Amino acid sequence: MKEEIRSKFPRWMQELARFQALKSQFYLYGNIYDCYYFPLNHHDAESVDALQWARFNDISHLLAEYFDREGYNTVCYYDVIDGLRVHSSDKQVSRANILQFISAGNDDARQYFDGVKIEQVDTSTEDALQFFRYFVASGQHPVAGIVNFASRFASNPNNLSEEERRRFLRLIKAAQEARPFPKLDGRRSILVLLCDKLNDIPSWLLLENPLTKGIEIEKPNKEERARFFDISSKRFFSEGAEVDPKEAPRVFPDLTENLSNRELEDLITISRREKIHVNNLRQIVDLFKYGTKQNFWEDLEKEKIDNAHEILGRRVKGQQAAIDKCVEIIRRAKMGLNTIDSSGMKSRPKGVVFFAGPTGVGKTELAKSMAELIYNSEDAIVRFDMSEYNDSNSDVKLIGAPPGYVGYEEGGQLTSQLKSKPFSIVLFDEIEKAHPIVFDKFLQILDDGRLTDGKGETVYFSESLIVFTSNLGMYREDEHGRRVKNVDYHSDSYEEMKEKMMSEIRNFFNSKLNRPEILNRFGDNFVVFDFIKPDVDKLILMKGLNTIQQNLAKQKNWTFDFDEEFVEGFRQHYVSKNLHHGGRGINNAIESHIKNGITNFVFSQDNTENMRFRAKIDSANGNQVVFECVGG
Repeated sequence: MKEEIRSKFPRWMQELARFQALKSQFYLYGNIYDCYYFPLNHHDAESVDALQWARFNDISHLLAEYFDREGYNTVCYYDVIDGLRVHSSDKQVSRANILQFISAGNDDARQYFDGVKIEQVDTSTEDALQFFRYFVASGQHPVAGIVNFASRFASNPNNLSEEERRRFLRLIKAAQEARPFPKLDGRRSILVLLCDKLNDIPSWLLLENPLTKGIEIEKPNKEERARFFDISSKRFFSEGAEVDPKEAPRVFPDLTENLSNRELEDLITISRREKIHVNNLRQIVDLFKYGTKQNFWEDLEKEKIDNAHEILGRRVKGQQAAIDKCVEIIRRAKMGLNTIDSSGMKSRPKGVVFFAGPTGVGKTELAKSMAELIYNSEDAIVRFDMSEYNDSNSDVKLIGAPPGYVGYEEGGQLTSQLKSKPFSIVLFDEIEKAHPIVFDKFLQILDDGRLTDGKGETVYFSESLIVFTSNLGMYREDEHGRRVKNVDYHSDSYEEMKEKMMSEIRNFFNSKLNRPEILNRFGDNFVVFDFIKPDVDKLILMKGLNTIQQNLAKQKNWTFDFDEEFVEGFRQHYVSKNLHHGGRGINNAIESHIKNGITNFVFSQDNTENMRFRAKIDSANGNQVVFECVGG
């Protein structure tokens, strides 16, 4: 076989071809339920261009055809549902006489199958495995056996029953007794077993066993996806416009990263059913991944981004550095430049930002503002309080339990929400409180832009913006391990505060967590929020008062008045001394003294229709907030 031609095989087929003369037993695992494309004329083709790619609906058909063309005289396939199938180039060998064939010259086989009918092999796993033991030891020519559903041979490979243990011992015997053929490159007859995962097979069967080999069947790589498009592009919908001969073949392999062959074929079905032209591959892939044609990033108007500083600043006060960074990320995502630093169009999130800083300074509020700006609703936010994910099973809570485990039906909390909200801000609050095992999932999200849940379904983060928040750096450990303040509201400038907090953040990831690779994934996307400083508190206070004023007018037809004297008095007596508590402290003061005060005042009125009232600071009565009716 020409090496250049074999290099075009799927990687797992290259590995099988390379080792089929060296091993007698193979365990194929991974993407075993896909369909497959393979050039059956690879022996005759004079060049790569002459290869003719055939489609196989399942792996057993591909393997049977492959072994037949490789000169394996007889190929037998078995699974516990359909039983035994026999294909042989020797017209003297058939399913009807296969037991006699393997018993010829083998007294052990003749004795074992004496009086046994082939139907018994169909229904008994033990008899089937014994059959394959004798099958690969028989004949004058190489033979190949294929056994499906090997993952079902044991309920727990680490705790086998006696019956299960004997099944795998039979397989070891089969590997040892497989007949060699020195005149045919020293190859042996082969037995191939198909399993979901390699750890479904006891490790002692594979370790230190020179006759066995595990081979992972991966999803098609970039070259294979490009070849799929080259073979299948004419099957996409293409009416009404010329197919772009350069752009479509270029972007298809990148847009379809991690998709199986069956999923690639699903794209053809979507294109034809929805009448989406093959030139609009991104729309086809988005419809497959997210179930919708709408793409909020494509619909995001330039004018809206141009005004993003103002829009975000309406809700978040005094955090210009944070707003600048967020606008930069949004611009980059809108222009599709978020993956220009990687080879190919990776399925990374649209953007990643790490908000650090004191509590109550607008970190969550800025995330909500971005959701409203990009996705037209602040509800387009998926929020996770990472203090709830601080035990060793936290990764299961996020992505769901695997089949057979408690909670499998419920699915994962993160993956389930992403399925229903693929276009969203994903907010991980206070990530330093998460269990270290959760950070492995963060890495996968940041690198690949996807997660596979316990049910085997993939969710994508490639249309989401990821926000991490943390209070890291507000405190540090002293030389005695005690938690002490790291930054000071009164004495530290913003630059001093920023440097102190970033130092502690680096220390957390590099030393405490010992995961510097996670720190590196955030890059320069750290934003340190400042304390709420004087003058900024007035902006937050006015925002709260104006919101109350507008809602009372809209919902109750009441007029609520306040003047500059009231605002300054309220700041002096209820806000200025507690600015270290941040905007949340200001909002708490508004709720306690204004919202509750309005409630009590209105409740005491006999007639509340079309009310007009105002707020005052009563200096003669302990500077309490009081209300009085004005006008008619």
